Amino acid sequence: MAKQAAEPQVLEEPGTGTEDEDQNIWMRGLFMIILAILFGLGETVLAIGAVIQFIWMLVKGEKNQPIADFGEEMADWLARVARFQTGSTEEKPFPFTKWGPEEA
Repeated sequence: MAKQAAEPQVLEEPGTGTEDEDQNIWMRGLFMIILAILFGLGETVLAIGAVIQFIWMLVKGEKNQPIADFGEEMADWLARVARFQTGSTEEKPFPFTKWGPEEA
């Protein structure tokens, strides 16, 4: 008995999906642009927080816990943005979902 050769997979040309799929890709692209801009702003806010924390520690000799907590939340948000941008997840981060750590 002869083995049948597996049929080769045919890859679709870009843009040959359904209209809904094409629209979803363009919407994702729009979200990616928005999040890239917000990511840059987030980096700036994080840098400002780091400078303020450093000055606080110089003056007071201890860390400012609210700034440290905010830094942790910002790091989590930046990681979520990176996962969405690279296609690891379809879940959009804040401002499209709630701010703060992910609930398990």
